[in-house]
Amino acid sequence: LTRQSVWLPLPSFTRGMLTSSPSVAMATISIDKPRSLVDERISIRVENLPSNAPVTLRLNIKESYGSFSAFGHYMSDSSGCLSLDSSSSLGGTYTGVDSMGLFWSLLQDPAEKSGLRLLRREAEIPLRYQLTALPGHVTWEQLTNPETEIKPFCSANLERTYLADSVERIPVRVGRLRGALFKPRSQRSCPPVIDLFGTGGGLMEHRSALLAKEGFSVLALAYFNYEDLPDTIVEYDMDYFEEAVDFMLACPYSRLGPKGGVGLIGVSAGADIVANAAILFGDKIRAVAWLNGTPCRNFYQARYRGRLLPAQVTFNASKIKQAAPNPLGIDLRECVQPTRDQELPVEQASARFLFFSCLDDYSVSPEAGARLADRLVRAGRTDVERIAYPDAGHLLEPPISPCTALCYHGLLKVYMYYGGKPECHHRAQVDSWARMIRMFHEELGWRDDKRQVAKL
Repeated sequence: LTRQSVWLPLPSFTRGMLTSSPSVAMATISIDKPRSLVDERISIRVENLPSNAPVTLRLNIKESYGSFSAFGHYMSDSSGCLSLDSSSSLGGTYTGVDSMGLFWSLLQDPAEKSGLRLLRREAEIPLRYQLTALPGHVTWEQLTNPETEIKPFCSANLERTYLADSVERIPVRVGRLRGALFKPRSQRSCPPVIDLFGTGGGLMEHRSALLAKEGFSVLALAYFNYEDLPDTIVEYDMDYFEEAVDFMLACPYSRLGPKGGVGLIGVSAGADIVANAAILFGDKIRAVAWLNGTPCRNFYQARYRGRLLPAQVTFNASKIKQAAPNPLGIDLRECVQPTRDQELPVEQASARFLFFSCLDDYSVSPEAGARLADRLVRAGRTDVERIAYPDAGHLLEPPISPCTALCYHGLLKVYMYYGGKPECHHRAQVDSWARMIRMFHEELGWRDDKRQVAKL
């Protein structure tokens, strides 16, 4: 264990200051992995505390756009120790025993502007946190009030990164394509996957980097607002996405399985794109992970080989409502209401589908995944699965990422209420991540492939 210690003087009784009695000299925080991966569990211990005493642990991260914190209330044991592997949080941003509870329960500090999302687009830049042990059970208001002075027992710094040392990043600028490819350094070629996000724009690398360490060559693909790509979306250019598929099929870093084809991941608008791709590109697509998309073509038109694709459904702006849990955000669930004939004809695709629907999502209808899965089942398909997560929100990320219920949307210039209750959302992320990895190994790999599914 790596120990980081801070010698602190005895606290004085100053007006407006929380005090402890007595103070402990040389309290230490021990972290087994001070630098770890974002989806990796770590062990944290605090020692040399007062015995059987209330203690608060606060995790904080300061980014250029805002600050985020989480905290838990604990009791030290008779020897003056607490371990997040076994000590229960009695209150705070999470409760119960969970060694990673402080990470998945992070919230933006109340002094920050509303709608922030803790996100690192660039996989090579780590997230840097500070962990502090404080006397007593300190409230959220006290922790985040700059006028409240608290004498800590000790503090430690740690880093979490999306890019494993075993994974390399290769910039992609081929023809019109812009993005970054991630692959294990130890392998020349791996099963190919393309990773797409929604209307946030730019290049999102974090999920691709984490997936690559599981034995895949993953292309994080940008399609607007990046380098020389268009600044905004006018329509979905499906030819561009087919170029990306062809690139990965021919790429020397791709090892195609006996069934051929690539895997696709898409969330939100990215889910709409990957569903369209599976319908249009035939056997080039082997497996699709669809996360919280819509059941039809809407909002943006899709064009393929010079023609607009049919069954465009009008987005009904009159159905926009304030989100009941937080009126600052908007509820879009009733804005797109397609008929069955307007749904995406996913039964025309040959790919295996894995649909993820989060039932506390206020930006798309939670029934969208069920509707598309039903089309496949009615067509006699058995290679389809739909997973529904109660109390999980729209932004389904890799494991241990915090839940962002309210987020400002830069392209639409509105506050989106994406929903999600932190613990349920966390569990959904752990489960969906393992299911995606398993499906991609089964569909894209070889039978003698011994790589393991991600475990947490």
